[in-house]
Amino acid sequence: MRIGIISALQKELQHFNFSKNTINKIGEWDFYKSVQDKHELIFVKSGLGKVNAAVVSTLLIEKFDCELLLFSGIAGGIDPRIEIGEVIIGSCLIQHDYGKLINKVMVTFRPGNFPNGEPKNEIEYRLDSKIKSKIKSSHPNVRMATILTGDVFIQCEKTQKKLFEKYGAQAIDMEGAAVAQVAEQFGIPAVVVRCISDMANADGEKLSSRFLNMAAKRSFNTTKKILEILL
Repeated sequence: MRIGIISALQKELQHFNFSKNTINKIGEWDFYKSVQDKHELIFVKSGLGKVNAAVVSTLLIEKFDCELLLFSGIAGGIDPRIEIGEVIIGSCLIQHDYGKLINKVMVTFRPGNFPNGEPKNEIEYRLDSKIKSKIKSSHPNVRMATILTGDVFIQCEKTQKKLFEKYGAQAIDMEGAAVAQVAEQFGIPAVVVRCISDMANADGEKLSSRFLNMAAKRSFNTTKKILEILL
């Protein structure tokens, strides 16, 4: 199986074993290749945000014929009960910043649907049921949870609380649901793995690089296990 591996940051991607010689450069993105058992892996650092994530996801599918997209990286915690260092696999991914604003209240729609009236479709992108079952069978203690995605870096306790109360989500990122959206449009599965590096109410200037590196490594370790499950 040919699998596209995406990370937003170099600190997230650096744990993977691949040749540092690019196999292709498209636009500003360098693509790398590795072979693991029966998998041919194509790696790329997307950069931050939904647009970057969507572009590299499309390229991995269209230019490199990837059959599965796998995102590995860090995330902020939304659920106050979650702990820094906990790994989450996105069973549901929601773009929380797509929709309409009415009287200061955000009504979330499924991306691509015209945001008028009431939402007619579910807003979540869901993890492929067969892949979810394989992961749960092999690693029953892994947390499957809801991850929010938006082009805003949240450093606000009030916003964190509102998002948790509205969605019941555990984590927030800036890329995951965009990867899932592209994968769905091309009819292939996507898996988003995140490790909590900080809480979404944290002061960004005080975030520990030690936590960032630890979270990136733990996300990589889980991603590696998923690749083994898919053999």
